[in-house]
Amino acid sequence: MQTISDYEPEFTPVPLARVRHDGWTPERQRLFLIALAALGTVDAAAQAVGMSRISAYNLKKRSDAESFAREWDRAVGFGRSMMFDYAMERAINGVTTIRMRLGGAFEFEYGRDTKQIMKVLRLPPPRQDAKAPQRPS
Repeated sequence: MQTISDYEPEFTPVPLARVRHDGWTPERQRLFLIALAALGTVDAAAQAVGMSRISAYNLKKRSDAESFAREWDRAVGFGRSMMFDYAMERAINGVTTIRMRLGGAFEFEYGRDTKQIMKVLRLPPPRQDAKAPQRPS
């Protein structure tokens, strides 16, 4: 199973006319792509690096942002692939459910997550180009 530590962005940062400490620095672009792969949504990734969703999309739309845009798509695919792996694990291996009954009694139930199985079956398979490159051993 892939983890977020398997993902490292491979892109050329978008060159900016003026560099601001609170703007889209090359390091902030890299961190945004990692957050996008980990969190799965542009809004959450932009918030994680202290930027807005709109400014992220504006950066992606720039004419000199081809490399960034390609890596953005790969990050989204990587995140979906990770979520698919996690969903499959829960669907196949099962989950533990703890319920508290009236009077304070606990009920533990372990088994396959049938709702998760149905969700996984409805998902499109993850894109093959979204896999992290294999690190040499």
